[in-house]
Amino acid sequence: MKFIDPTRLPGWLAPHSIAWYRQLGETEGAYLYPWNSVYEEPNGESIFDREVAGMVQGKKALDAGCGHGDFTLKCADYAKEIVGIDATAGFISTGNQVRRTNASFI
Repeated sequence: MKFIDPTRLPGWLAPHSIAWYRQLGETEGAYLYPWNSVYEEPNGESIFDREVAGMVQGKKALDAGCGHGDFTLKCADYAKEIVGIDATAGFISTGNQVRRTNASFI
């Protein structure tokens, strides 16, 4: 079996670079996990979600690097107002498709 260096492929983009996120936003409109996995709770993500939900309760909040807005919209259930900001236009477009009176994306 011969392994290929992915950095030598035409069109290769460094993962998590601005160009990589821009391409992902344009092609998928969201930051998606291509694998299916389930972790029993409590896990790091569920603990983090609960902690942040408690911190934003009734407050104005900013979600910097919000991606396509899933976490921002979860926080909107608790926050008085929340703004998601991201450098990827495709992600912002996806977030703005969900209409919430207390959530916006820029």
